[in-house]
Amino acid sequence: MMSRPRFLQILRFIAAGWLPLAACSCGGPGNTGRSAPDPALVRAVPWINGVLPVVGTGSEVLIPETPVYPPIATGLADPGSRPADCSGLAGIEFSAGWLDTFEPDMPDDPDQVGVAPGWSSYDDLTKYSFHVPGDATWYAGLRGIFNAAWGLPSDRIAGPSCDGKPNRWALHFRGGLFRKWGGGASHALTDPGGCPAGADFCPPPPVPGAVVDSAGLPLKAASGEDYKQPHDFLDVSGYEGVAFWARRGPEGQDHVLLILTDKFTSSRLARENQTFCRRIRECRSRCLNEAPCSPDNPNTPNPIYRCFDPQAGALPAVAIDSLLDLLYPRCGASACTSPATYLDSDFDGKTCRPYSFPGADVSGEYCWNDGDRPPPSRDESCQDGWQTGVQLTLDWKFHAVPFSRLGQVGFGKRAPYLDLRSIDTIAFGSTMGFADVYIDNVTFYRRKK
Repeated sequence: MMSRPRFLQILRFIAAGWLPLAACSCGGPGNTGRSAPDPALVRAVPWINGVLPVVGTGSEVLIPETPVYPPIATGLADPGSRPADCSGLAGIEFSAGWLDTFEPDMPDDPDQVGVAPGWSSYDDLTKYSFHVPGDATWYAGLRGIFNAAWGLPSDRIAGPSCDGKPNRWALHFRGGLFRKWGGGASHALTDPGGCPAGADFCPPPPVPGAVVDSAGLPLKAASGEDYKQPHDFLDVSGYEGVAFWARRGPEGQDHVLLILTDKFTSSRLARENQTFCRRIRECRSRCLNEAPCSPDNPNTPNPIYRCFDPQAGALPAVAIDSLLDLLYPRCGASACTSPATYLDSDFDGKTCRPYSFPGADVSGEYCWNDGDRPPPSRDESCQDGWQTGVQLTLDWKFHAVPFSRLGQVGFGKRAPYLDLRSIDTIAFGSTMGFADVYIDNVTFYRRKK
């Protein structure tokens, strides 16, 4: 999965209030004034920030069988959308190589579930906030009823239909209360599987003897070895922008951020080369959930330190690396390590250490060692992707957002231009507050000639 994007904190504050009373309860003997999520919420979303998951009698983490979308704010019911206005589609043609409808592979099979292949959700780690859904592979009730290797499960909802075909599923991101920069859902456009064969946005292959690709990125890591992860991207210069349908729930924010990254802004494309921008990785030496930082297996020579309390029992077995790292985050000596399924040699072996940037405008813990160049400042760092805000209403609305409307915010290295020949990631982000966003039928578009 791709690195989670960071958004500038000067984006306007839209928080809708304190966590809903239904989601919190006072903890400790008497009343300490400290709040914690309701146990029912923890069972519905075991990866709530700063909370340990519920463990069953068999020492297994209790994960719901299928995705749960807990209420946000006051829990106001969603009235749904009025009929979609299809007039915006006139004169537009869409990419034949990529269209995420979030429908099941076999729409007429009632036992299947829609899945968004290659999409993942993320948030800003505000304590006690949550984001849903998790990856489809995490839910036992979904296994065997979708064909994607991994991705976000869709939500069953009446979506927009302008061709008379049923539309029963959409991507749904819900969460909060975010107090830092927000959360969202992102997709490395070539993950999984690389550029689709025959699509008109696949970049040309490197010429024999080339040392860089068509975007100017080195074909080998700085070490001279092969990259440990793919560096694929798309050439969308033949299109005008991104098209999609969107709406919001009744207490979600009134806008969503559309974000793209290219060779100048992508941390993913900068892995092991850092040609156009420098990567930065925040970390935590101590545990947000206040558990001790403990070795997963103290009897092995190289244990992984995670946030759990061994006095309460052994670390539960969780087979999927991404879920294990979310439920029991790496900490201490392991805070900068990566799983064997997604090696990151830029930071593996580094130490999680504090650093204050010149001017003290930002400080935190980052992965770097003595003798390294300090973590990159905003004038050097990746992830200030190209973005724009899109207004949302309770009704499904079609959006055709031209690339020319996207700009950087200013918390990373300034790019000379948006390089449409090296687009690698798309994301839909929410800023601070509660999020309740529905997305459907995402693709590239151009005007018919």
